[in-house]
Amino acid sequence: MSETVAVYQPHYYPRLHYLARAQQADIFVIYDDVEFSRRSRHHRANIDYYDKEWLTIPIAHNGQNTLITDARIDMSVPWPARHLQTLVGKYGAEANDLAPFYRRLCLSVIDPETLRDNTDRIRKLTTDPDVGSLIDEWVRVDRTWRRRLEENEVAHLRAEKERLNERISERKQTNPDADIDDLLADASEIDDRLETATAACRDAKVERNRTLVELSESIGQNRDIDRLPLYELWNLDGVDPERWLSDVTLADITVPLVEELLERFGVTSTIVRSSELNLDHPGNPSDYLALLTDHFDGDAYLSGEVGYENYLEEKPFDERGIDVLIQDWTPSWEDGNVCALDVLYNTDNPGRYVRES
Repeated sequence: MSETVAVYQPHYYPRLHYLARAQQADIFVIYDDVEFSRRSRHHRANIDYYDKEWLTIPIAHNGQNTLITDARIDMSVPWPARHLQTLVGKYGAEANDLAPFYRRLCLSVIDPETLRDNTDRIRKLTTDPDVGSLIDEWVRVDRTWRRRLEENEVAHLRAEKERLNERISERKQTNPDADIDDLLADASEIDDRLETATAACRDAKVERNRTLVELSESIGQNRDIDRLPLYELWNLDGVDPERWLSDVTLADITVPLVEELLERFGVTSTIVRSSELNLDHPGNPSDYLALLTDHFDGDAYLSGEVGYENYLEEKPFDERGIDVLIQDWTPSWEDGNVCALDVLYNTDNPGRYVRES
């Protein structure tokens, strides 16, 4: 039986031609054991939204010759929350269905109010005595923190600061030239008192947050418990996100997203990952592509035009009796070869735009 194989590196939200090439092949290999390139779409997606042209996943310095599967993401910044916010802003609430792909990269932290109000129920979710001890410890520290907040009148000072800001705004609206020096002096005094008060509570807050994160990790994500919003993980005083998220790689986000898009566009090809095949890389890219094609008994390799013209060598394919084909596809979407999300969230039948040409 005739088999056409296409091989493509995982892209962060690829364009339509990527999915079309997968559809044109019988077997589509997600080429994730190739060297990561900072100048590529491996970690960048073209998103035209207000002043944003690209969404870029920050990659920690991994040195040269780092494979996509080994390229470690810099999780010290809240890029998952920012990217998801941009996607929802551009495509609407429907894009929230992408949230699980970002959440799975991050530690899912239990909402403190949920834990406080449902301690007994959460305790019953596990028989692990260590988890029970962590719950007891968190309850103790949470009480200490809230008691210190009350003792230092933090809520009162915050309310007073808000009232002063409102008075300043009202006076300036009534008369833009009004003297507000007295109110600014009062606001400065409140700021100083609030800073002192919150500092007195910080040690307890840090211990509370760290215990909460440790407890959340011990309980795991697959529990029916309300969780903090994604961005809150980077706002927890005393918690270093990289300590908990240091082993996240680029393939952890891009490969699942590519697989999801292939499914939602109705691509019917067999999908495999090159990193799971345990084939020895011969060193030469064309040799490896020919080897991958031969591995699946393919008699044709489907290349992109740019790849064919710039680096593909036909000799390794000729030696194996494999034909080299060049993708022949023209986008039928009115805006051309756009990011796949532009089509996914703007039509009821996105698959037709990768099948038609």
